[in-house]
Amino acid sequence: MIARIYQRFSTLLLPYSVTLVALLHIVGIIGLLSPFETYFRLLTPFNLIVCGFVLWINQSENRKGLRWFMLTVFLLGFAVEFLGVRYGWIFGEYSYGATLGPKLAGVPVIIGLNWLLIIYCVSVLTDLLPVPLSVKIVSGATLAVLIDTLIEPVAIRYDFWSWHQGFVPLQNYLGWFMVSLIMISLYHLFRVKAENKLALPYYFIQLFFFLVLVVALR
Repeated sequence: MIARIYQRFSTLLLPYSVTLVALLHIVGIIGLLSPFETYFRLLTPFNLIVCGFVLWINQSENRKGLRWFMLTVFLLGFAVEFLGVRYGWIFGEYSYGATLGPKLAGVPVIIGLNWLLIIYCVSVLTDLLPVPLSVKIVSGATLAVLIDTLIEPVAIRYDFWSWHQGFVPLQNYLGWFMVSLIMISLYHLFRVKAENKLALPYYFIQLFFFLVLVVALR
């Protein structure tokens, strides 16, 4: 019964995936720049969950390697954030605010999904490039760091997290690059050959979303 409902819902939603994701982010921009931004920023976990679901139904294959990749990246993403929050390793010294929802050991549970969505999309995109594997992995890590440079000022403004020294350290971007290298390598290690028509639009919708907010908040 549940599987049948899921199948029907997925079939209905599939043609409108890009439109839905774009609308979610446009509404997010308007809301975060409005007097009601306190309420809109608390919808961030909901946005991530919906986008994760829409990406999932656009996935053309669901093999064991993909599921292992997703689980591993989710857990690894949470683990590196735990090390960062607890010990200041990898990214530097920082702490999470209330925006990203419920926490476990000081780390929002949803942060593993955030890592997964970014790494999944850049892995799918770079896997299409007609270049050596090493170039795909480095290119994907670079794209991941690019979006983090736009996320940082927005995250600080809306209490996603804050840096103890008052600014984003270079260590953060180096850490993002190294962790992304490992995660994207897992994509190829698990032999994930994903085809997802939403991966490219989602990545650039995210870039647009954070770029608009960065410019608007200056």
